[in-house]
Amino acid sequence: MVREALTIEKLDALEPQDAAALFVARRAEGLTTSEQQLLADWLAKDAGNRRLFENADRAWRAFDDSGSDEILAAMRAHALAPKSRSWTRWRPAAAAAAIAVLAIGVAWLFIPTAQTFEYASVRGEVKEVPLPDGSSLTLDGESMVSGRFSAESRSLELHRGRALFAVAHDASRPFTVTAASRRVVAVGTRFDVNLLSDGLTVTLLEGRVNVESLDSTMAPVPLAPGQQYVERHGKVEIRGAVGAGDSAISWQKGLVNFDDQPLAEAVAIMNRYSTDQITIGDTEVALLRVSGQFRAGDSQRFAETLAEMHGLRAIRRENRIELVRE
Repeated sequence: MVREALTIEKLDALEPQDAAALFVARRAEGLTTSEQQLLADWLAKDAGNRRLFENADRAWRAFDDSGSDEILAAMRAHALAPKSRSWTRWRPAAAAAAIAVLAIGVAWLFIPTAQTFEYASVRGEVKEVPLPDGSSLTLDGESMVSGRFSAESRSLELHRGRALFAVAHDASRPFTVTAASRRVVAVGTRFDVNLLSDGLTVTLLEGRVNVESLDSTMAPVPLAPGQQYVERHGKVEIRGAVGAGDSAISWQKGLVNFDDQPLAEAVAIMNRYSTDQITIGDTEVALLRVSGQFRAGDSQRFAETLAEMHGLRAIRRENRIELVRE
């Protein structure tokens, strides 16, 4: 039997889960040298590709172990049968359908039904983390996220700090992030969540999200790209500004933006990036407002700038910098 050649153009025309299923099926028949290289390149191209391939592989091996299960054995035999149809009819072919469905759905019957995980960053660290579904998150300094992914849901909780989420589209499994008493619900999008002692900020970069309350006391708040949900001391404000998205994630590049925020809040954020910790003991000083862009980790310059702007003094005691009134 002559098998149709597999090329990168044909792979790019497929959905990633279909490409993963195709590779697994072809491997069962024996990959050619060029196909082995294509597989290696495709796996290296995106971390999500590798996860989809591993899921399809586990599902296929479940076929191998199907034993006396006549239905699974028949599906496997059909998937391995010679294909006379052209490449353009691969996706609707019964074999492809069986493999693809198994790779993204039935596989959950043969592997653990849920995956739990926890990630944390230390002070001054920005950490990029791939997630089991092909999504990813980026943790700001001194931040922590835990999560649980199953066949029905993708749930995470931001325990402290800040994280940027890039969500892989999956309409059957909404992607939820809980922070304090709020839950952000997305399907396929990018958004930033910044958790603070007195509230949180959610910034939508792409797609759409709803911000909800865990106790249903607040109606869902939809956000459009570029909008920010800002909650402080129980009061909610929706902000929209040109460049709001870029400013919200500037921390990934070592820059921190403040827009008329209390000094106490700005200090708490700056303290994520440096062993030099800024302290404020005066309530009135803590309520002063801060705007501007500062370099993450440069606590001394930040304190000196704020002292000059507001008539304060920056007093250093070892790795502590206290802001006090003159």
